[in-house]
Amino acid sequence: MFGMTSAQNRDQLRQQAEEQLKKLTPEEVEAKLKEYGISRWEAIRRAQDIGLTLEDYLGRTTVEEGVVQYPTAGMDTVRALPKAIRKPVVVPKVPLVVPGFTGRAGFDTTVVPFGYDLFEFPELTFEPPLNVSTPSGYLLGAGDELTISVWGETKLYHQLAVNRDGNVLVPDVGPVSANGQTIQEFRKSLLRRMTSVYSGLANGSPNANTFLDVSLGKLRSIQVYVVGEVKRPGGYVLSSVSTVLQALYLAGGPTVNGSLRHISVSRSGQKPQVVDTYNYLLNGDRSKDLRLDDGDVVFVTAAKNRAAIVGNVVRPGIYELGDKGSVRDLVDLSGGARFNTDLRRVHIERIIPFEKRKEYERDVLDLDVKFDTPAEFQKDTTPIVDGDIVSLFRIADLPQNRVFLTGHVRKPGPFEFRPGMRISDLIMAADSLGRGTFMDRGLLLRMLPNLRRETIPFEPRLALTRDQGHDLLLQNEDSLVVYSEKDFLPVGKVAISGAVRKPDYYPRHENMSLHDLVVMAGGLTESAELTGWEISRLDTTALGVYARVIKIRTPFSYTPDENDTTQFLRDFDYVFIPSDPKFQIQKFIDLQGYVMYPGPYPIRYEGEKLADVISRAGGLRPGAYLEASRFYRRGAIGDKILVGQIPIDFREALGDPNSRDNIVLYERDSIYVSYFEDVVRVSGEVFVPSAILYQKGEDIDYYVEQAGGTTDEADESRIYAFLPGGKKWESGELLPGSQIFVPKKIEKEDKTLPIIRDLATILASLAAITVALVQVTR
Repeated sequence: MFGMTSAQNRDQLRQQAEEQLKKLTPEEVEAKLKEYGISRWEAIRRAQDIGLTLEDYLGRTTVEEGVVQYPTAGMDTVRALPKAIRKPVVVPKVPLVVPGFTGRAGFDTTVVPFGYDLFEFPELTFEPPLNVSTPSGYLLGAGDELTISVWGETKLYHQLAVNRDGNVLVPDVGPVSANGQTIQEFRKSLLRRMTSVYSGLANGSPNANTFLDVSLGKLRSIQVYVVGEVKRPGGYVLSSVSTVLQALYLAGGPTVNGSLRHISVSRSGQKPQVVDTYNYLLNGDRSKDLRLDDGDVVFVTAAKNRAAIVGNVVRPGIYELGDKGSVRDLVDLSGGARFNTDLRRVHIERIIPFEKRKEYERDVLDLDVKFDTPAEFQKDTTPIVDGDIVSLFRIADLPQNRVFLTGHVRKPGPFEFRPGMRISDLIMAADSLGRGTFMDRGLLLRMLPNLRRETIPFEPRLALTRDQGHDLLLQNEDSLVVYSEKDFLPVGKVAISGAVRKPDYYPRHENMSLHDLVVMAGGLTESAELTGWEISRLDTTALGVYARVIKIRTPFSYTPDENDTTQFLRDFDYVFIPSDPKFQIQKFIDLQGYVMYPGPYPIRYEGEKLADVISRAGGLRPGAYLEASRFYRRGAIGDKILVGQIPIDFREALGDPNSRDNIVLYERDSIYVSYFEDVVRVSGEVFVPSAILYQKGEDIDYYVEQAGGTTDEADESRIYAFLPGGKKWESGELLPGSQIFVPKKIEKEDKTLPIIRDLATILASLAAITVALVQVTR
């Protein structure tokens, strides 16, 4: 039922399985599982692989959260197995503790007994496979299903089970014994029996025209018992091809007190056999893993003769040594010593055995096992006893022949030390010094016997000339350091600002002049003054004096006098080049509308006024309407350019040059001289916002009525108007081109009722509190 082909996808498998399960009762499902030789727990796990919850179709009794009891026929006790896990749950891993090892000197608390983590997730691993070929030594028994095929002159196909008597009932042949036989042995006996019925088989001779094949179909189930030092001892129903390791996985594996090297299998009528899981754990060898039979008892004994190995080995841990073991055996179990292990001394901490403690004053003995050569270590026979802690140490990191060169050289790093090697030899081995090396001072750091460093100065310049006083002899572990000139003679900076194209800070190079700095700054701008420059120079001659100023009186030229050395710059000089106050780039205003020659006009001089520019533009054109003319000025707030109208009386400005309306012009001012228009515009909360023909002598009410009157939402108390030139109308006659705006009412939220309601609630609460207080105090 669960052996679907891999070509079908998960959804198809699940749908087919659900359709079949709905037709069966829980008892029939149990019978099917038994028929196919699949345990209930195994079936649940396999169903989960295709997204099917098999528990919904099976009877189950929950004894506690996360544990389900699965009844097994023929068992006196019911084994509580872990609930099938759909996905591994990551929980904090608690290190296994082996009593007697923790807390001892030299023992690492992270070291755990070897091999027990193999059984952390038994629900997901080591299930006996059902779709592999039958093992060659597999013995048939009651419950196994055999597939018998005959082809050729005669064609037959049977799927037959071995009955309780150990026979296979073959149609037209009768019972054929199969119990305790291999597939090959059963085929031979069946071939002899069937030849008497089907002569074409000819007992398998070359002249046969009919052929026989026998293969194993469904496997029988067996019941085994796992007892001793295991996490979940009890009886288990397994597939007949299950082994000792698979039984241990189902039982949760040995406890920390259980042995991994002495697991006995007791079988009726035979001598117990021993399985050592170290063959599998260390070498991946399962050849010694015994296949179980019905009624077998797997017994896990208590672990004996354990020893810990810590330090510089591949796999530190606590190991079982078996009946006997040496230091070398324990090292081999741990994966071997690492390449940087010092095998000349191996330390052993030993708890003195009880029978020998009277020979010592203390109970703990420390031993050092020494090996002069690797061959001695390979031949080691030093015995290890139960409870020993063996420590292997790293080699000392002190080099035999090494010197260092760091700093301003072409190839810094460690170098081989040779007898007679000097500083100059080491510098040349590093491909010489780098450009800009500080040649007046270097340091030789020499290792002293106490591992501290001694500082010995030298001059690299003299060392390279083989001067014996500076080209010193080197020793092992010497470290040489040379420096860059920038560390001691950093490049200073000078600054330039004012009338140059790229004012900024610039590095000051040797013999750098004022003219060089001007060129680096992109040269002078058109407004630069050629004289009167200032150089502000750092002054450290007295307290409270920051700088002294040097005035440049000579007119600047890009080809200076070569004999003039007064203009050479120093670090931190600040050069300021002023601009010519008489040099001004032309500033323009924009004049448009009804003038004779509209367009952009430059401001001729500071203080030029509105009437002057209109006069320069040829005056007004016929039809110009000064009352509606407008004046705009640009301003800046941060990065934003704002344009605002300045209401002025153009007629007053042009009629009286001294009038305040004859405004002084600034760059980017905009002037628009309007043409006469005989309408008044009405907008806002009126029924027909529109332009109304001007009617001399009429007021605001007239034009509002002409626009259809105000709407219900109009605020008639705040109607306002603007004259054509932009000034707000206060009184008097409205002029042609004026604008009237009727605003909308702004309704304010009336909070009177909510306030009264809240106040009433508060007063009622106060009254209730007062009554309560009066009654309490009576």
